[in-house]
Amino acid sequence: MTYTFPLAPSFPTVALRRELERLFDEAVPVRGREAAWTPAVNIREDAAGFTVEMDLPGVAPEAVEVIAEDGTLTVRGTREPRTPSAQDKAIVTERTTGRFARHFRLPKTADQQAVTASYALGVLTVHIAKHAPAQPRRVPIAVETPAVATS
Repeated sequence: MTYTFPLAPSFPTVALRRELERLFDEAVPVRGREAAWTPAVNIREDAAGFTVEMDLPGVAPEAVEVIAEDGTLTVRGTREPRTPSAQDKAIVTERTTGRFARHFRLPKTADQQAVTASYALGVLTVHIAKHAPAQPRRVPIAVETPAVATS
């Protein structure tokens, strides 16, 4: 699914859409789909740019890929399952593992060449700078001197 920036934080269909996706994901086998789970995100905008924060608990930073291309920000990766020991017996298993992917359409003001990402405490933070606004510039006028004809 691709979202277009900026989404209002109180946008009611985002939560509904996420819940419908979760229900659909449980009903449809994972094989052939791009993602097994969908990490939650927060997106903010300020004068300098956009910030995307994505919850990725238990995901190794080297298992995450951030790509800005053709006006779209894509974050994808994999959360590997924990390998239980021979003595372990699962009692409750709720944490989804496997591949994930999120796609966000960037606004025209976003500079996809100025994207940085950092990872701390299970949260991936992606900063997308805005293009600098065009500034008026004074254009100098070249004065040409006419050539003098000599006879």
